[in-house]
Amino acid sequence: MFLRQVGALLAIVGALYAALLVIYLITCVVVTRLNRHAAKIQPSRQTPPAQIHRDRRQSMVSLGVIAAMLGLGHWTYTVLGWGLQPLPGIGGTVLSLIASLLLFDTWFYWFHRLIHSRLFYRRVHRWHHLTMAPVAWSNNSDRLVDNLFLQSYWLVAHFLLPIAPAALFAHKIYDQITGVIGHSGYEHGGRWCLPPSPLVGVTHHDQHHQFFRCNYATHFTWWDRMMGTLHPSYDREVRANIEASRRQAAAS
Repeated sequence: MFLRQVGALLAIVGALYAALLVIYLITCVVVTRLNRHAAKIQPSRQTPPAQIHRDRRQSMVSLGVIAAMLGLGHWTYTVLGWGLQPLPGIGGTVLSLIASLLLFDTWFYWFHRLIHSRLFYRRVHRWHHLTMAPVAWSNNSDRLVDNLFLQSYWLVAHFLLPIAPAALFAHKIYDQITGVIGHSGYEHGGRWCLPPSPLVGVTHHDQHHQFFRCNYATHFTWWDRMMGTLHPSYDREVRANIEASRRQAAAS
């Protein structure tokens, strides 16, 4: 019985890693091609090929850690029966997915601020910020402890929310794709991320890599606005960058 359960855990983690890796690679290739028709947010700063290679290599390792946490959480829920039962029906699934987006954004914001503190930054998060002008391949380029701070949500989500495994995985896919886009270095946003919309544009995380102590959230701007950590020029810059991308797309 024990060996069967361990085998099930390894199979789940392996399947999740394969899925996340494929999504990562496809999204990076597609976004890199789309960059040709968008405006670069930091036009004067180029990321060296060696740095891109470093980020790509480390991201593939970090995705394995994320798959392990997501898989272990899924295994404890489906095999051991631990965690909250999902809300019934389509309405319950939608509500739980929205709740997961909001809760993960809160989790990410506060832990992200914590690892930018003097106590943790050099030990935990500095590796990720060695790339000051991020590229699509930079999204998951972080070390183990950094990953544990920010991504352990996927391990404990079933204990925090009544969410079905499929809905949680859908959230993770959304997070993976938008994370790659958010690190692309080119503004791919549209009207859907223009203020007063709470959704973030690529400019949001790009400014975080430029200025370090701002724009800590991942899905929404709410926490940054409430806590005064949104970069003062964000609203203006995201509008300008989206307009520049429109002109670039029309000219190409």
